[in-house]
Amino acid sequence: MREIPAADKTLATIGAVLWSVQVIPQIVKSYRTKSTEGLSPILMFIWGCATIFQGSYLVSMRSSIPLQVQPQAFGAFCTVSWAQCLYYGKGYSKLKATLCLLAFYCVFAGFETGSVFALWAGERNGVTWPQQMYGWITSALLIIGLLPQYYEIYKAKEVVGISITFMLVDIFGGLFSGVSLFFREEFDKTAFVQYFLVVLLDGLVVVLKPILNPRAQRRREHEAALVAEEESNVGVAKTTEIKPDDSPEPETEATTIGDEKASKTTTGCPLGLGQGEDGRTLTTASDATATSEPAKQKQ
Repeated sequence: MREIPAADKTLATIGAVLWSVQVIPQIVKSYRTKSTEGLSPILMFIWGCATIFQGSYLVSMRSSIPLQVQPQAFGAFCTVSWAQCLYYGKGYSKLKATLCLLAFYCVFAGFETGSVFALWAGERNGVTWPQQMYGWITSALLIIGLLPQYYEIYKAKEVVGISITFMLVDIFGGLFSGVSLFFREEFDKTAFVQYFLVVLLDGLVVVLKPILNPRAQRRREHEAALVAEEESNVGVAKTTEIKPDDSPEPETEATTIGDEKASKTTTGCPLGLGQGEDGRTLTTASDATATSEPAKQKQ
């Protein structure tokens, strides 16, 4: 393969710059919303760990300076986003999250420095397989790191929390870095696989958003309509409840009707006499008693 140093360095530099700053949109998004809901902290932690192996591999392979710097910046920003997940999502205090971040940086620096010198020592003795192993470990961690994010998408049934700008910058960084490999005298297959997987897996997240998010929005609107309809039905049921019966009791009504009949019967008879249906004069009980008194006296 024909080597074109200018093209290699130019493309690699563009890719490295994009990859160095790709996590910044995610950090800004989490800071503004004060939330990391939907963003997997495991993704950021694993990617931070992956950059330790990636940095060791690229430095030991004496890659271009931009490619050597890129994993250091990428790992630093990934762990900042991870600390945000601890603070916003896990309820860690600022001090505790900061201490976790600093501890990771110490492990990051110590492990990578020791690895680079160990890999160079093996190279001087003709042992190069550890370098390739570091490259494949990086590829595996980059793939594994995205699996928890896919699970978050599966749970939410939509793409939330993660910044699409972050994903797009990552994709373009992988494209430029991958193309730069074709302008080297010796093609780095391990690095190319890493870049290709980054483009593929990040691209899947970007594609899922316009597919899943409108469905999720329609689902929320449908659920809201059902809740509103249910509340409306409950309100109608309350207004149509049967009220207590205010009509008079049967005994009272019957008594009133009887009084009215008695009043009609005695109408026109001041002495309390009335007429029956056959026209005969009716005598009340008191009149009958008064009539019987003189009869007893005569006897």
